[in-house]
Amino acid sequence: MEYLGRYTHRIAISNSRIVSMDEETVTFKVRDYKNGGIWKEMTLRGVEFIRRFLMHVLPKGFVKIRHYGLLSNRNKKEKISFCRNVIGCRKYLSKLKELDHAGLMKALYDIDVNKCTCCGGRVKIHNVRSLNRILLNTA
Repeated sequence: MEYLGRYTHRIAISNSRIVSMDEETVTFKVRDYKNGGIWKEMTLRGVEFIRRFLMHVLPKGFVKIRHYGLLSNRNKKEKISFCRNVIGCRKYLSKLKELDHAGLMKALYDIDVNKCTCCGGRVKIHNVRSLNRILLNTA
C-alpha cells in the first residue's frame, strides 16, 4: 500500500524537490533513470516548468486513482481471493460468511442494528431496506 500510495496520492512534484527559483528559472531535482537512477538538478524557464506541471493536472470530472494490477476489474475477483488466502484471511472470512446481515454489521463496524438508536429496545429487521434505514439513522 505504501508503494501504491506514492503514485496515487501525490502531486506532480513535491516542494522538497524544488531547489531554487528566481524570476526567470526554476531548478529542481530529477531522477536520471538512464544513469542508474541518480538524482540530478534540472533548470527550466518558469513558463516551461508551469507547462510541464499543468500536464499532470487532471481535467474537471476525471478520476485520479485507477485500479490496476491486482485490483483491476478484469482480475479483481480471482486475485483478491488469492491474496486473502495468502495473507491468512481464510479463517476470518469463513467466520464472516456464517453471519447474517446484523452479525456482519456488529463484527465489522460494531453497530448493533438490532438495537433501536432512540430507546435502546430490540428491533426486528424484516428486509434489507429496513436494515439500510437503520444504518443511515445510526451513521
